Amino acid sequence: MVYELLLYIHVFSSILAIGPFFACFLIINKLQSADERQESACIGLFSSVIRMVKHAGHVLVLSGFFLMWKGGWSWKEPWIALTLIVMFSSILFLARAFTPVLKEFNDRHREKNILIKKLQRTLWVYIGLLMIMLWFMITKPSF
Repeated sequence: MVYELLLYIHVFSSILAIGPFFACFLIINKLQSADERQESACIGLFSSVIRMVKHAGHVLVLSGFFLMWKGGWSWKEPWIALTLIVMFSSILFLARAFTPVLKEFNDRHREKNILIKKLQRTLWVYIGLLMIMLWFMITKPSF
């Protein structure tokens, strides 16, 4: 029963860690035609989504650790090692990817369309990293 509850928490936190990023595309679309006030609100919302995703990621990692422990998985499993490598890469990427671009929106001399394209590209890269981790966790490849 404990394992099943941990698995539920893990799956739910993965949904919370991935799903909101797809809503960010709607925010980016709104940014394209937003005036200054709307732009500020969009940037604030985008930042809030990133903050929520980070917290969901904490639950995801913690529940994953406990699932490994309760499930008897070894750290030497290839899919676990690869998931951890991609996870640490995504953490570094997340820490450096969005905030600098979002801060650039405060600059009066910035090129809005270039920043929007950077946000879109960054979003797709990060979603790609998350999808790779999800694939490892679901399929558990043995390479």
